[in-house]
Amino acid sequence: MNLRFLAFSKILFATVFVISLGFAGYLVGDNISQRVIGKSLAKQVMPTSTVGKSSQLQTLLNEIVAEQRIPGAVMYIITPKGSWLGASGVDDLSSKTRMKPTDGFSIASMSKTFMAVVVLKLVEQGKIELDRAIATYLPTDISPHIVNSDKITVRQLLNHTSGVAEYLETKEFIQATAKRSRSQPWTAREAIQYMYQEEPQANPGEKFIYTDCNYILLELIVENITKGTLAQAIRSQILKPLGLKHTFTELREPTIGEVATGYGDRNKDGKLDSYAEVNDGNGLGDGGLVSTAEDLAKFAKALFVKKTLLSSKMMKEMLKFRDNGEGYSYGLGVERFSSPLAKAIGHSGTAYGFVTLLAYLPNQNTTIIVLLNNQNVDIKSVARTGLDVVENK
Repeated sequence: MNLRFLAFSKILFATVFVISLGFAGYLVGDNISQRVIGKSLAKQVMPTSTVGKSSQLQTLLNEIVAEQRIPGAVMYIITPKGSWLGASGVDDLSSKTRMKPTDGFSIASMSKTFMAVVVLKLVEQGKIELDRAIATYLPTDISPHIVNSDKITVRQLLNHTSGVAEYLETKEFIQATAKRSRSQPWTAREAIQYMYQEEPQANPGEKFIYTDCNYILLELIVENITKGTLAQAIRSQILKPLGLKHTFTELREPTIGEVATGYGDRNKDGKLDSYAEVNDGNGLGDGGLVSTAEDLAKFAKALFVKKTLLSSKMMKEMLKFRDNGEGYSYGLGVERFSSPLAKAIGHSGTAYGFVTLLAYLPNQNTTIIVLLNNQNVDIKSVARTGLDVVENK
């Protein structure tokens, strides 16, 4: 056979093979920067047939998207043996643009873990004390309006035991969001006013009640102490040091890369509606970040695996969990999940047409990230199904 023709044939075959893997998701071995790897490196990724696992995971993701009416999804599984990153569906139902593993998603309440890291770094720097009353740190014109601000501690805001009222559920805020343009981002000062007239849900430290207002108050504290915006604090304390180049605060910073559109059954009629024009407090401290699977994986690795993002003392504080009696518990900006992700730590988020999950399983040293642009989906079950494939269950 003509040697030139043979060489061309090999190049053509390799190109087709790489492109086909690119559509199906891609495999990444330890310390391998390539987005797609060939058969010679396949054994570095999974203990069993890597190509087989890749195919199984992609098929699983495709089936989940189809069966659960999810426009699009991204899944990233990182194990001691290697990792798999894949995407399925579309990032926008109107344009039918294919979802890519690098697409950005609003991570909603997963942003609370980033907020907690910023606060704990301020504790490290001696600018905040965890068990001091929040009246010490809040702007003086806001503190008098917060019932029990002289008793609630910073720790109680972080672990949702402050008992403060919720702003999101007030009729006035819901009405305001219906006519609020995305060209007018909410400020923490505006949002917090919707809970001024509301009664506390409990006494400080009495019980765990997950409340977004806790993190609006933390946003006000961070900005009062740093004399800058929360977006600036997150960027300087986390994004820049870790090299997270595709993460940003929505409506506060310029959009980076391609961002998926979020969907949900907003009208309760069984149909998926776009959240593209909705301004439901987007960009605030309780859930303002947009990120990608790869950036979230870097964040999880620094925080939970290498434990280099916080000092050992602050890491211990973060992982002091408050059990709510139902198998689920909460630390400082970190969830400890119950079944089907028992003993995993991380955070989930549901808002703006998205549902997201970052879960780290310490016993397996495995991280899974799932990003979906339909907020009406049980994402923990989706994650568990993906892990079962990797664990041969």
